[in-house]
Amino acid sequence: MKTRLTSMLGLWLSACALLMGCGGSDNQSAAPTQVPSEETFEESETEAPVDERGDVPLEPVVVREGRAARRLSVDHLRRSIPMLFGGITWSVEARNGREVVLFDGFSRTLGEADYIQVTETNNEPSPLFAKFMDDMAGQVCAKAIERDQDTPQAQDRLVVRHPDDVDANLRFLRLKLHGIYVPEDSTEGLIDLRQLHGEILNDTDDQRQAWLGVCVAMVTAPEFMAY
Repeated sequence: MKTRLTSMLGLWLSACALLMGCGGSDNQSAAPTQVPSEETFEESETEAPVDERGDVPLEPVVVREGRAARRLSVDHLRRSIPMLFGGITWSVEARNGREVVLFDGFSRTLGEADYIQVTETNNEPSPLFAKFMDDMAGQVCAKAIERDQDTPQAQDRLVVRHPDDVDANLRFLRLKLHGIYVPEDSTEGLIDLRQLHGEILNDTDDQRQAWLGVCVAMVTAPEFMAY
């Protein structure tokens, strides 16, 4: 009987130990889940990449339609110079006494097509063209001012129509050579020309030389040579 009780007690202790082990496992698995704390990040200064392409225009770019300015052709000059200067043109006297128009003699050099060797006119500006135009303007303006000296009527003069009023004469030349009207109460577009006239007059003390310089400057200006 005692042996039987001892055996039953051992079974009961084993069962209790088994139950306690299972309960401990259950208690561990049933432990409350910890909520992770909110992550924090340390502030750090970062520099954005710098665009080094230069200043950016604030105003929108306006695309202007139209063609680029071109210089006068040889034919334009051949016909317009005599009309502006009372028949005077760029010329030299040949050995036989005949007048040779240099717009014809230098036509190929100035870009005019002859339709034999050159079939396309070249109206692009070039240093050579500018050099010839300086020579042309100097000769034509000198001839015109010389004629003005022998022309008693002021309204018939070609360059110096108002010898006693610089601004009035500049307004006359601006309209004649550049097609720009300057009202009497305005000096727009005259200041540089007036300064040129004054500087030449101070250096030479000669009104003819002063107006010659103004005439050459106006004939070779873009307002005259471009269209």
